[in-house]
Amino acid sequence: MVSSVNRLPSYHPTRLKFVNAILDLADDVTGGRAGWLQRLFTYLCIGGFAAVVNIVIFSLVLYRVSLPFSWMTYNIHNVVANVIAAEISIMANFIPNDYFTFRHLPGHNRSWTQRCTRFHMTAISGSVLTILIEFTFVSFLHVFAILAQALALILVLVYNFSVHHIFTYRHVKSASH
Repeated sequence: MVSSVNRLPSYHPTRLKFVNAILDLADDVTGGRAGWLQRLFTYLCIGGFAAVVNIVIFSLVLYRVSLPFSWMTYNIHNVVANVIAAEISIMANFIPNDYFTFRHLPGHNRSWTQRCTRFHMTAISGSVLTILIEFTFVSFLHVFAILAQALALILVLVYNFSVHHIFTYRHVKSASH
C-alpha cells in the first residue's frame, strides 16, 4: 500500500478557498509549479493594466500632445510618445507586481530602490524591444501605430516575465558565498 505524502504547496495560499482548490489541482497536475502559475497569472493581470496605461499614454502623446519643436517628424514624435508611455507604464507595472507578484521570491529582500532599479533595467530593455518592434510594424509593415504598439507589448511580455524571474527577483547571495 502506497502512503500519500503531505507536502507543502508551491504557491502562497489566498483568502479564497476556491482559488486555493484550483491551485492545489494545478500543483498536482504540474508537479509543484502552481506557485509559478500563480505569479504568471498575477503578472498578466497587472501587466494587462499596465499595457492599457501604456497604450492610452502613447495615444495621448502621439495624437493629442503638440510638441514644441516644428522640426519634429512623426517618427521622432512616435519615439517621444513611446518613451513617456514606457516610463509611466513601468511604474504602473512595478508597484503592484513588487507587492503582489514577486513579494515571496528571495530577491524581494533587497531594498525598494534596488528592486525598482533592477525592475527598470529589465523593463527598459523590454521597452527598447517594444519600440523597435512597434517601429518595424509601423515603418515597414504599415500597421496602424496603436495596433503595432499592442502587438509589440504582447511579444515582449514573455521576455519581461522571464527576465524578472532570472534577474530582478533572483536569490540574493550572502556575503559568505
